Amino acid sequence: MSPVVLQILQSTVVLVFAPLYAGVLARAVAIVQSKHGPSILQPYHDLAKLLRKGSAISENASWIFRIAPFVALSSYLTVSTIVPIITDEPLPLAFLADLIGGAFVLSLAGFIIALAALDTASPLGGLGASRTTWIGSLAEPALILVFFTVAAVSRSDNPYFENHTIAGSITTYVLPTHLLGLVAFFMLVLAENGRIPIDNPSGSIEISMIEESRVLEYSGREYALIKWASWMKLFLLSAIFMNVFVIPWGLGHADTILGGLQGTLAVLAKLVICGTAIVIIDTSFAKLRLFRIAEFLGASFLFALIGIVTSYVVGGVGK
Repeated sequence: MSPVVLQILQSTVVLVFAPLYAGVLARAVAIVQSKHGPSILQPYHDLAKLLRKGSAISENASWIFRIAPFVALSSYLTVSTIVPIITDEPLPLAFLADLIGGAFVLSLAGFIIALAALDTASPLGGLGASRTTWIGSLAEPALILVFFTVAAVSRSDNPYFENHTIAGSITTYVLPTHLLGLVAFFMLVLAENGRIPIDNPSGSIEISMIEESRVLEYSGREYALIKWASWMKLFLLSAIFMNVFVIPWGLGHADTILGGLQGTLAVLAKLVICGTAIVIIDTSFAKLRLFRIAEFLGASFLFALIGIVTSYVVGGVGK
């Protein structure tokens, strides 16, 4: 099988299954709360409806507001080409960046959306941009530090090499450095995707929104792209969490179509596990007060920092 074909397949899996993952999470949360909830296919219906609609754009909006949805979607699509989603072998575009570079690309998407929220001079948009920028200023350093914990274990910041290193040694898997990085990264998965306890994705009170308040000015096709990009971000971070930190086994090889299909089924099965953990937290905890978020993200940063220090104290990491 051509690596180029597998590269296209991997990005297609992210594009196609990201809305399904979000739909399954929404339905599962509703069921646990004894509600009927929306269909797991509701995100696809929403996309189809929004893509058929025109967009109402403020007269105060500049070109930044117009290009932001395309930049965000392209950023997440770029990340899907450089990290292991369905295969454990580097794909043709994997040379573009490592996990640290992927973190910067994720930051670019968040930055452009926050900038677009400020662009229209909307009070709620500015409020949401301010809050997400503040949260991002705490989350991004922790995210980069988490990737350093994996690099300390594998002696590389290449995500494919990290996957092979952890999958190839159970001793490496149970190192305190790796386990602390695992906990820290899961906390960041919740924070970066606006989940409980950072934000309530199903909340409808505008003044308390964080993630959603940034995009209230969008409508029609642009809003569809924004939503699609947010679902891709959730899918990507969950897949990285499972493939690199939790279950690095089961990915297919980049030489046959069967390997690609095997990897697709494997990542979907892993996302069921990750989604279950997210649903349990969403239905068991309350949203934190705004100024308590710093403590949550500070704990994530501290876990990652202790993990890195532990790698040098224990010694022999990656050997």
